Amino acid sequence: MGSALRILIMLALITAVGLSACGRRGSLDRPKPNYPETKADPSSKMSKAPDRRLWIDRLLD
Repeated sequence: MGSALRILIMLALITAVGLSACGRRGSLDRPKPNYPETKADPSSKMSKAPDRRLWIDRLLD
């Protein structure tokens, strides 16, 4: 019984590893973008949005 259990466990592991690779095609590297990549411009920073008051601000004041 011990050897039959080992065989079943090994078959289950082989099946799990085999099925985990299903559906993967080709390289897993990052695909090349369809648009040209540009470097970030540090001079164009995000504009600051004005602070929005929430309903809880009135309770905390």
